[in-house]
Amino acid sequence: MLRRKFLGLCALTLVVTASVTVRGAVAQSQNRPLLPGEARKQVKFLGDAAVAMLSDQKLTQQEKNRRFRHLLNQSFALRGIARFALGRYWRRANFAQRRRYLKLFEDYIVNSYAARFSNYSGESFMVINESIDERGRAIVKTRIQRPGGEPVEVIWYLRERLGAVRIVDVMLEGISLSLTQRSDFAAAVRTAGGDMDAFLDTLEAKVRKIKGVTK
Repeated sequence: MLRRKFLGLCALTLVVTASVTVRGAVAQSQNRPLLPGEARKQVKFLGDAAVAMLSDQKLTQQEKNRRFRHLLNQSFALRGIARFALGRYWRRANFAQRRRYLKLFEDYIVNSYAARFSNYSGESFMVINESIDERGRAIVKTRIQRPGGEPVEVIWYLRERLGAVRIVDVMLEGISLSLTQRSDFAAAVRTAGGDMDAFLDTLEAKVRKIKGVTK
């Protein structure tokens, strides 16, 4: 489990990932099927952008955070990601709680993985192949090669969302990273006794703590 979490962080850090399963909101989408090459191009763009950013020693942590946030909003269905991560508790939240949660979720993802940028040590990113399934969803297989370590295979799932190609799920060693985030949040809400405001206070405290570490 620890190894899986470590590899997941490597993948997320290197390629700027976040994810949501095709089940749920994405599965209900009637958007057009992707064309061959579209998804591969999107994933390669992310990989190249992330490597360039991580390799630039002139960038401050604040600038890396800003660029990470831009890539996140540009490439992922962030609202769907956040809703899926909160699971059934999203339906229980009121308008103000949802609005606060969406902002905190973005801050949490951005700062959590930006804090790990310093762990980058020359990993290389390669797109292996792309396929389109019967639902028009693209599947892109990639490989992250770590210096002195075994390569890590990461599988990306993409769909057309609101006129743009979006990453909707990421699989690492057969585990959906979106499901992992959902499980973590569900546990946090239960720890808060099902109190949404208490959960949001805890999430906000985590974000403040991470921000303090990355200053």
